[in-house]
Amino acid sequence: MERVAGLQAILREYDQAVQELQKKRRMFDGLLGMGNHPGNDACHELLDRRIEALCREAAEAGAPEEAAALAEAILRAEGNWQGPEYARLMLVAVQRHTLSLIPLLPPDEKKRLAAWYEKQYPRRKRLPVQGQVLKALQ
Repeated sequence: MERVAGLQAILREYDQAVQELQKKRRMFDGLLGMGNHPGNDACHELLDRRIEALCREAAEAGAPEEAAALAEAILRAEGNWQGPEYARLMLVAVQRHTLSLIPLLPPDEKKRLAAWYEKQYPRRKRLPVQGQVLKALQ
């Protein structure tokens, strides 16, 4: 469960970076494409690369228990997010990295996660990446 702890550290650092962006944000930043929108900051790309690397390492290790714990933690991260919407959407986007972990999950774990995921993200609210994740879980 070392990688789950690593994920939690990555998410804490991301949260701190987003909080700093919010502190520096001016009232009209990003409005009509002017100024610096905090959604364009490099911290979002860094989050994506770090989670991708973490998932790649877990997939290469091939441990089903750790892969299941990491996949579930990534899929649940967006629902636990308390920050701004632009950062929450990034947590949805990184869910695609679980696609490398899902084949390692035991069938009963996939079924459990699929039922939770489908309930969490109904079809009418699902983004394309969420549809891909759900399909992989089913």
